[in-house]
Amino acid sequence: MKSLISETHSITPRRPAFDFSKSSLHWIKDDPIASNILNVIHPITPAPERWFCQTFREALPYIQDEKLKQAAIAFIKQEASHSYGHTLVNRQLHIVEQHLQDYLKLLDWIFDDMIGSNPLGIKLKNEKLKKHWLKTRLGMVAAAEHITGVLGHWVLNAETLEKSAIEIELFRLLQWHGAEEVEHREVADAMFRSMSNSITLRTASAVFIFPLFSILAILGIYQIMEKDTEFPQPFKIRDYLRAARQDRVPKAQMLLKAGMRYFNPKHSPLTEGNTQQALNFLKKMGS
Repeated sequence: MKSLISETHSITPRRPAFDFSKSSLHWIKDDPIASNILNVIHPITPAPERWFCQTFREALPYIQDEKLKQAAIAFIKQEASHSYGHTLVNRQLHIVEQHLQDYLKLLDWIFDDMIGSNPLGIKLKNEKLKKHWLKTRLGMVAAAEHITGVLGHWVLNAETLEKSAIEIELFRLLQWHGAEEVEHREVADAMFRSMSNSITLRTASAVFIFPLFSILAILGIYQIMEKDTEFPQPFKIRDYLRAARQDRVPKAQMLLKAGMRYFNPKHSPLTEGNTQQALNFLKKMGS
């Protein structure tokens, strides 16, 4: 049987060492607004990545493709490392303090209860229904991983940001995370296709996930900026547009175009990003 994994490299779980002891919330030295926009990745990451891992663990017994199964296991280990890395930043920079607890509770409710194994807390007893819900969650994970792969490619090529006055450890964390997202970008799509490959379900999952992640990101940015004790101010669209023009944050039109590409039934994750670029970065980072 031909594997649904096309790439020839082996996905490698890593846990690089970072030192955030000298890092600060405003790690782009002359741009606290762009810093806070990018800082949303730290509180927003752990809950959905736990959800990715749980969904894959439940799907593994159904996977007959051995190459895909090994890739999925490596994917789970990588995502667990990402969650751990961003949790360290949350603690070190005090991003997750009392004022973000409601935001974190919302994330936990969405990914643990609303779209977790038991949707809205309802335990599914019918095996056919449980399997269909698992397929639906795999479709949602595939849609989410499309966006993370696109963002990973962006941060690997964020030359303007890299040339700015930045604290390198936080940028290294973003690039490491981004490179691994590019490295494993076909796995979630392959997991979904191995169990369903329904274009209708794939499309419906993306219609739900794309707005959900967009709303959660915007809400998180609002929370971080308003509660920033050093530079408190409400989030304004013009501030985002200025940072995007300067290529310090991803452009909305880039993400919108990427989202639209996903709805092409012939779309492949491998058309997004560059595997060799990601692997070269990871090799250099580990040397």
